[in-house]
Amino acid sequence: MSQSAISQLVAVTQGMQLQHFSANTISAAKRAILDSLGCAIAATGCEPARIAGPLVAGGSGVATVIGEAAPSTLERAVLLNGIMLRYLDMMDVYWAQDVCHPSENIPLALASVESTQGSGARFIEAVVVGYEAQMRLTHLLSLQSMGLHHVTAAGIVAPLVLGKAWQLDATVIEQAVALSGCRQLTVHALSKGGISMAKAIAYAWTAMNSLLAVRLAQGGFTGPTHFLDWLGKDGPAQGSYAPDALQPGSTPMIERTSFKQFPVQFELQTPNEVAIRLHAQIAGAPIARVEITVPPITVKRTADPTKFKPANRETADHSLPVTVAMSLLDGRLTAAQFEHDRWSDDDVAALVARTEVLADEAFAADYPQGRPARVTVELANGQRWTEFQEVPYGDITRPLDDQAIEQKFLANAVDIIGAQRAQAIVDCVARLEQVPNISELTRLLAAG
Repeated sequence: MSQSAISQLVAVTQGMQLQHFSANTISAAKRAILDSLGCAIAATGCEPARIAGPLVAGGSGVATVIGEAAPSTLERAVLLNGIMLRYLDMMDVYWAQDVCHPSENIPLALASVESTQGSGARFIEAVVVGYEAQMRLTHLLSLQSMGLHHVTAAGIVAPLVLGKAWQLDATVIEQAVALSGCRQLTVHALSKGGISMAKAIAYAWTAMNSLLAVRLAQGGFTGPTHFLDWLGKDGPAQGSYAPDALQPGSTPMIERTSFKQFPVQFELQTPNEVAIRLHAQIAGAPIARVEITVPPITVKRTADPTKFKPANRETADHSLPVTVAMSLLDGRLTAAQFEHDRWSDDDVAALVARTEVLADEAFAADYPQGRPARVTVELANGQRWTEFQEVPYGDITRPLDDQAIEQKFLANAVDIIGAQRAQAIVDCVARLEQVPNISELTRLLAAG
């Protein structure tokens, strides 16, 4: 009798142990952790977290909420830290049939390991498991083809992370994945048209709810362990189902993730890198017209009518014309610009009105693994400047090196927690596999 897809995921991920990881895998995990912590620290006190914080019971303290002094409940730490990580849209990215942000599993891994006073090694293992499961799911089937958003994966992945963090029996984890995954489905409308605060909370909310599924499974509750197989073999995902994606692999998937330079949607990294280069070339000359050429799918996701006149920050950081206008005018694209509503300024809106976005079918065919973009600027004096890039800096084929990851973390963290504490976090993550109790790291994340 063949194994179910869930049992295969459990088998692949629960066998992952630090002692079997290569130096490259451990380094990849620590890079992902440092980058994610910087993104979350930079969003400390963001509006979605401020709203959600008082609404989730505090209770007895077993886990740290970034930026708070007293330990909180596991549920609250998972939710709020997850919101902060996602808020700036600056975390890592991976895509196959669907896109995903596997770093969204890091807040859950951190809080669940801390709740049992686990080690830095256990934290690394839980993070690697989260990446492995979520990245493999993008190869197994397409959630988007079913009208579902990629954060749906949280219901499947979160119990696997918890299982590793808490060292649970494989049969318990399998039932927890079945219970959690089959009922926590998020429709793709989450990221269509005007985008709301739900973007920031979607993965974290499901991860938090998965805690109950794990506890139910620990108590003997069972779930439909065949549900992934049904989706792929007989259900709505059968056209995308690729069960070979669950075969054991020699290199953990975490080594294949890409990182972002800018706090915007993943397909907007390339056009904004190009626009910033153009800003330096045109040297402040008046711009008469802008033309942006990208693959059709990018136009569909980032240049629909709502993206030309965004009503909020969440829509602005998913807008191709708006973010490129900001980059052309300012020569940078930072979280501070979004926090100060730069996207709504008159000069940005005026340049957006003079921007045309073109879909090029050849881009998708010629660069299937890339995120190509061409930006052409026509100046008021008639001069034309054009820049093209196939993939952005930070992509796995043009990776950020360790120094760049550290610089990104410090840029995100220093203004919030100070240079001394930020550097202490860098140093702690660098030797994480040797840290006996993860509280050594979480103490640095709490309010000082």
